Amino acid sequence: MKSFFEKNPLIHYTTVLTLVAIVCGLMIGGMNAITAPIIQRNLEEKERAAYQEVLPEGQTFTKLDLIDGVPSTVSGAVEGKNASGAVVGYIYTASGLNQHGSISLVISVSAEGQILGASILAIDQTKGIDDTRTNLATFIGSSIAGASPQGDLISGVTNSLNTVRALLNDIATAHALLADVPSDPYVASFGEGYTLENDPSFTATLNITNKKIAKNPANEVVGYVYYLTGIGTYEGHDGLVTDKGLSMEVLFDENYTVLDVFVPEDAYDHTASYRVKIVAYAESFIGKNPTDFASMMQDPGDITAGVTYTKTLVDVLLNALLDEVN
Repeated sequence: MKSFFEKNPLIHYTTVLTLVAIVCGLMIGGMNAITAPIIQRNLEEKERAAYQEVLPEGQTFTKLDLIDGVPSTVSGAVEGKNASGAVVGYIYTASGLNQHGSISLVISVSAEGQILGASILAIDQTKGIDDTRTNLATFIGSSIAGASPQGDLISGVTNSLNTVRALLNDIATAHALLADVPSDPYVASFGEGYTLENDPSFTATLNITNKKIAKNPANEVVGYVYYLTGIGTYEGHDGLVTDKGLSMEVLFDENYTVLDVFVPEDAYDHTASYRVKIVAYAESFIGKNPTDFASMMQDPGDITAGVTYTKTLVDVLLNALLDEVN
């Protein structure tokens, strides 16, 4: 064999190189078999950390299939649930390019379409990285549909900001296709594509917890939403029950005519079977102005028969609203 290789050095070198390649291939394959699961686990841990950063309530995350129509910039979507198994939001990963480099975002969105959290997963830009992070954070709290910043934007990073806006728009498309989105009761009052933003001039009181400004897609004010809450007494089956609350949402147009009133069932702690009467009483204010409230509270007719105590609490909230808007 030795003399054969001596007489045929080319075959000798080829054989040696082949054996070396086989050994190296086996070593690389073995190392890959060892490291691949570790790399995958690290990626999953990084991904989960990003999920929990933008959706802290989430305990379990289920990946959703990216169906036809989801923009190509959206590379991942998951449904987040809390410890009780209730859906607390959806998380989307999206990436885009501009002349300065690439940006990858992780955005959490409620079922109703509100941006709950936002983070930059990766960014390869030549400048303005911190400013881009700050600008992204201003979109938290706005609707993913026609997302508008909730604060002042930092100038000087226009290209990055445009990329962020484009990615948020693509995420809105994905959210509409993938999420189990409940119908939006505010659309009937404010129209498709409306957005809500907190009124910076509003100061919360005991009974009025928040005020939001509604704007149309042209960024024109089309109304306001006031969030009311209070605690009172009601007549239970076994007598008076104290310290039980309810909440209301009152929608006005830009001229402060009532467009709609909601009494959320999940925040109604008075007698459930009588809630329909309170809802009817609240809805009787639709189409009215604050100047009409006093006479309507004084003479509601038979609509509140049997719910005197709860009606009194509703009137407390409405009077607090009058003090706020007058």
